[in-house]
Formats: sequence, C-alpha cells, structure tokens
Amino acid sequence: MATEAEIKLGRLVVTRGLATDAQVLAALRERNADPDGPDLGQRLVAMGLFSGYVCEELKRVATGSPEERRPRHEQSTDAMISLGTAREAISRECLNEAIAMLGPSRKAALEEIARLAEEFSDTESGLKAKSVLEAERGKGQGGA
Repeated sequence: MATEAEIKLGRLVVTRGLATDAQVLAALRERNADPDGPDLGQRLVAMGLFSGYVCEELKRVATGSPEERRPRHEQSTDAMISLGTAREAISRECLNEAIAMLGPSRKAALEEIARLAEEFSDTESGLKAKSVLEAERGKGQGGA
C-alpha cells in the first residue's frame, strides 16, 4: 500500500504539472500491487516523467523537511530548489541527453531537441534547444 508520503508526492507532482492524475494513479496501482518494489517516486522517474534529482527535491517538499518547517525568513536558500525551476531542471536534463545523442543517433536526437524546443519554449533550455536545432539545420543546409 502507498504511504502517506507517496500520496503527498503524487498530489504535488500533479499540482506541478509534471504528471497527470491518470499517470500517478497508474503508478500507485503498480506500487500497491508490488509493495516491496520501487516507491511511487522511482516509478514516476522510470516512466520518464522527471529525473531522479527532481524526484528527490519533490519528495523533500512533499514531506516537509525540517528546513521547510522553519519560518521563511529563517530558511537557508543554499539547498532549496525554486519550485519554478523544476520545469527548467527537467528540460535541461532532457536537452543534455538529446545533445549527447547527436553523434550516434542524429535523427532521434534532432526529433527530441525539436520536441523540447516546442514543449519547453518558455524555459532557458527550451530556447537553447531551439538554438541547437537551428544550428544543426544550418549545418545540413550548408553542405556539411
């Protein structure tokens, strides 16, 4: 059975727009069917919805670490992740993986970069993806 922390994580993931209700419910059903297997967060990462790093940060937020329970003016920002940067972290990780694939799997990499440029157009990584895509298309037209 899913723990209270996993349920909180599921709600947070949906609230942040990182997964749909259906995706979280499917992962929870898997979790309930296999209680000794991966936890909800690990299952969502395995589904490719976000990275392990983002998952750990979301778990920390969902469970309310002691750092987060302190009054806001007393909190250190050194280890805090802005909730607005979770989307950027996801897009940056995906973009870096796609760029690394440019050599061995060029077509798939360009398709992924195009997807990232469109889906994350409002992030720094989305703009970088668009720039990389334009540069790669320029190479193809330049006779390289």
